[in-house]
Amino acid sequence: MRRIVLDAQYSVMTRALTMALERQRPDFLVHSVGPQTQDIASLCRSCRANVLLMEVCTRAPRRLSDRLLLSASLQDMRPRCKTVLLVDEAEYPELAAAVCMAKKDHIIDDFVYASVSPAYLSAMIDSL
Repeated sequence: MRRIVLDAQYSVMTRALTMALERQRPDFLVHSVGPQTQDIASLCRSCRANVLLMEVCTRAPRRLSDRLLLSASLQDMRPRCKTVLLVDEAEYPELAAAVCMAKKDHIIDDFVYASVSPAYLSAMIDSL
């Protein structure tokens, strides 16, 4: 069983991503970060997450700088948990380029564009 913690801005997106991942791979268990969740790294530790999938946008707390800080703190608590960022490359092309650079610089484990198919997203997470 692969455990994924998912943090996306809107509940509609969270539900869609959860359904897509669990339909593609029944061995994925997705834990969604709720609006009351204060410490995502602790949630990852408590549910023994394999992957932290986080949406990135231009508003706090989902700015790239916020996500990179969270990724660093997660590595201290759960070093085997992989960090994957999800970015809308059509809406935020500069942000998408910065996320790509974070992957190249080995600051995050991987990233996906919001336009990818559910099958691609599932396969990418499964390969981590």
